[in-house]
Amino acid sequence: MLLGGCQLPILRHPNNLPPIARAVDFDPSGNEIRRAEIPLGPTTTLSWVSDLNDAARYMAGLPGGINSVLGPARDSPRWKLHQANINELWRQFSSYRQPRIDAFSRRELGPLRNASTVFYPFSGPDILFATAFFPDAQNYILCGLEGADPLPNIGQLSTEQRETGLDGLSTAITTALNCSFFITKDMRVDLQRTEFKGTLPIMLVFLARLGIEVDSVVPIDLDPRGQVLETNGRGKGYHIRCKGHFGRGKNIYYFQQNLANDSLSPNAPFLKFAASFGSSPTYLKSASYLMHSEGFSNIRSAILNASPAVLQDDSGIPFRLFPNPPWDVRLYGTYTGVLDIFQENFQPDLKSAYENQALSVENINFGVGYKFNAGQSNLLLAIRRP
Repeated sequence: MLLGGCQLPILRHPNNLPPIARAVDFDPSGNEIRRAEIPLGPTTTLSWVSDLNDAARYMAGLPGGINSVLGPARDSPRWKLHQANINELWRQFSSYRQPRIDAFSRRELGPLRNASTVFYPFSGPDILFATAFFPDAQNYILCGLEGADPLPNIGQLSTEQRETGLDGLSTAITTALNCSFFITKDMRVDLQRTEFKGTLPIMLVFLARLGIEVDSVVPIDLDPRGQVLETNGRGKGYHIRCKGHFGRGKNIYYFQQNLANDSLSPNAPFLKFAASFGSSPTYLKSASYLMHSEGFSNIRSAILNASPAVLQDDSGIPFRLFPNPPWDVRLYGTYTGVLDIFQENFQPDLKSAYENQALSVENINFGVGYKFNAGQSNLLLAIRRP
């Protein structure tokens, strides 16, 4: 969500010299302890790849198939630099933050990790952290203010259009991988001025890097009953069907949806759609503290009334709204307050709960949310009693 100040260490090389990725190792506290030059990542051409997955892999800095029409585009210096940037960003995420989140998920989430559906409002295109915490879900319901524009035919774009699109993607993806959230305003500016508009390109980049193959992307709307309507052109959302393991595919639903009360009534089609999947845990991250305001009480009430569990950082639902009973609350990490731009959302009761350890408090060894450095982040897991 909206925020600034995240450092973006994108690799830059003068005079078109070959890009060099820098490896960074971390100690258990997350401190950087070693740098070394590493290879730039996968270069092997694959066997046949569908056009959709080839486009996703092109945007993700990955090689295509032997049938790829984007082979010449991958030979450009700008694409190779894009590949080097994402290789290094992904190396750090997949060797540091991702495995630590996975260990936390296995240890703390129990059967929630295997929930059939995960509800992730205020997400934008962040399928990355949804799958990190809930990797075995079959359905993910995401939404944000960002658009649901269709993907262009990348092979028919000019070199300038492709490379301008890569520039916009690099900025948005670097922020997400380094800081664990998107800067909504910047992402809109970076991508809407290019052919890679909306959330779909970023979503496809993450899926490609996660090794998830996409079967189809279908634009969709919702009727008044919350049932999906497939559209011929751009819809208010899209449905991504993904291949899975052992016959379990994944479905990702993204909707461009304003969650403020004046745009989301208690009987809104979006809430009816989410409810149609049954009782689903909710994940909240970098949600701009919007649900601390009565202007977002409808989405807040929908979550508190229907979700069997909520996993969030402090920017989600206020701590005071998880009374015991019916909620069993566990705290993780540390609560060091809020960023300056969110000072009015400081929660003294949450600070006291951490300091007095009135509730169970466990350490986490990864960063997530607005305080994205290890040792500064917090998580709250609230589970509704039967």
